[in-house]
Amino acid sequence: MHPTGSRSELGYPWAGVLVLGGDFETYSGLASANAAQAHGGELHAFHRGAVDFLHVLGSPFLQNQGLRLLRSAHEVLETVGADGAAVDEFEREARLLAEPCPLGISCTDLLESATEVEVNRLATSPEVELGLRTRAEMHRALLEQGPEGPESSRRRGFDWLAARVGDDDAYDLLPLLTFLAFVTQEPCETFASLASSAAADPETWTEMSAAQILDRLEWSDQYDGYWDLVAAGEPVGTPYVADALNEAMTRLGRSLLLEVLARPAVYLLQLPEHQLRSVLPPVIVYPSQTGGLVHHLNGVALDVDPMFASNALADVAAYGAAERLTLEGHGASPAYCYHDGCPHRESGLCHRWYGPPGTAEGHDECHFIRVFAHHTGMDPAGAWSRLGAR
Repeated sequence: MHPTGSRSELGYPWAGVLVLGGDFETYSGLASANAAQAHGGELHAFHRGAVDFLHVLGSPFLQNQGLRLLRSAHEVLETVGADGAAVDEFEREARLLAEPCPLGISCTDLLESATEVEVNRLATSPEVELGLRTRAEMHRALLEQGPEGPESSRRRGFDWLAARVGDDDAYDLLPLLTFLAFVTQEPCETFASLASSAAADPETWTEMSAAQILDRLEWSDQYDGYWDLVAAGEPVGTPYVADALNEAMTRLGRSLLLEVLARPAVYLLQLPEHQLRSVLPPVIVYPSQTGGLVHHLNGVALDVDPMFASNALADVAAYGAAERLTLEGHGASPAYCYHDGCPHRESGLCHRWYGPPGTAEGHDECHFIRVFAHHTGMDPAGAWSRLGAR
């Protein structure tokens, strides 16, 4: 998946990595204070990243696409500009989810809109608590206040569904229908078909569990079979998603996990910590008030695989370097790095490297240089001078 999120959060769900803009100390204070989840604050960003990861955890389509994206990024770096087919494949995968289908919506529209519904459901609204507005009314009001307007992906999927079933039913059904659509290999077309069926009897669809709906659609065996492949270690997605999914199946059991994936907001705040941490992004990166970055690990990255975080961060960086070298008009994001004198900084190829050396270390200690050289056989500055100005 192309990175999701905004300035407040940036997710790489196919790698199990979430990068937050708010500092670690602020999040720690919010967690210890058990603060209300107000809309638009730090917890809003955290919940967006968590739900984005759950979308990938529950979707064979997104797991397959994430694996293709990662492999094509590696291919771009390993051929270092010599293979136009590798560049074409990477660019195609990087843009795939944002491409609109004939219905006028894209996969990104559905995912982002479903995430926004779930995050607003997790938030605390005094107007809703006092009965002054319904949750759907409050959600609509928040969407109308968004700076991007009606073209925002955070509302396009909701608007599309609401035009057919109304705001109340769209609010209740969008996350569920999105989960079901991404079980298949044609998410947008499947979403439209499911929406048509749900519009005829929205109350029944709202009341049924995800397991009941999969049975009704005769998809249960297929979905269970996919999870069997994951449990057997088949390469159906990146190891960062497959291993996390395996751990979540173990800790929650398949029945509960299915319901969490289909309706995250109903369950996330009720899960005990050991289950919750198995469905959160395994690697969460925060800037610290004291400088540098904090890597907070969950689930499989904390308890099972000691190399998970370093491998995931290396592959996010490899993706970022391939992105910088190929996607037309793509500028580098600001790097989390204090080493202004580094000869590789100007290239921006390290702009998605979230493990820079500390201020007490020299820039030569940066592990990104070794990650990049492992794939390309050259250092970042040399690659940029050769390819970056094309």
